[in-house]
Amino acid sequence: MIVKVAVNAASGKMGQQVISQVKSNTESDLVAAICRPEHRLLSRKVGYSDLTYTSDIQAGLQVSDVIIDFSLPEVSVNLLNQAVEGKTPVLIGTTGFTSEQTALIKETAKRIPVLLAPNTSIGVNSTLALLAAAAKMLGKQADIEIIEAHHKHKVDAPSGTAIRMGECIAEAMNKNFDDIKVTDSRFETRQRKKGEIGMSVIRAGEIIGEHKVLFALDNEIISIEHKAQNRLCFAEGAVAASIWLAGQSAGFYTMQDFLAG
Repeated sequence: MIVKVAVNAASGKMGQQVISQVKSNTESDLVAAICRPEHRLLSRKVGYSDLTYTSDIQAGLQVSDVIIDFSLPEVSVNLLNQAVEGKTPVLIGTTGFTSEQTALIKETAKRIPVLLAPNTSIGVNSTLALLAAAAKMLGKQADIEIIEAHHKHKVDAPSGTAIRMGECIAEAMNKNFDDIKVTDSRFETRQRKKGEIGMSVIRAGEIIGEHKVLFALDNEIISIEHKAQNRLCFAEGAVAASIWLAGQSAGFYTMQDFLAG
């Protein structure tokens, strides 16, 4: 069965990468490429196909089995509201949601299948399992530091991936992440405290995405690191997960559910 895929925010860097991956995947077919009404690509052909870029979200939802969205929080929330009408599954790769927006996403998932992923890379999601294992063994003894780097255009910090890494580590230590996370500014007024998970952020150049987690003991350091060489790794995971999501019942899913399923 070929899954019909629509791509929202199709004009963006990730949107373009996802379009390419959808077209190259033998299990998917691109049926809609959606961009904002004033965009220069509107009504132009998508690559060498007969498909054209559109701003009509409802039309795209009506012809698709699933929609992939890498946009902005408010855009993703609006998309979800419209997807509910036609019961279209939605894979969201957007980051930077508020707690209220996340709660709304989970509430919407009671009516349609929704997969929310701060990072759709297969490698990153495998790294989360490694971090959980390391935290169980080393968390109580080590100073833990998450260092993430992204391009200068990224507007949310720390990244959604870094936050998810911190949550996985905290969960493995039976802690609440929000209670033990700290940012760079902690060193302005005090020394490091035991049991903290430090968060360090770099925004520079065109870095695709780099995440390193240090488990620092007194006399040795264990480092677990993931580097994205290009955006293809995110697109590959997103398309594969969206094909899986199209066959699921209503519910809230993560990349871990996809990998396990």
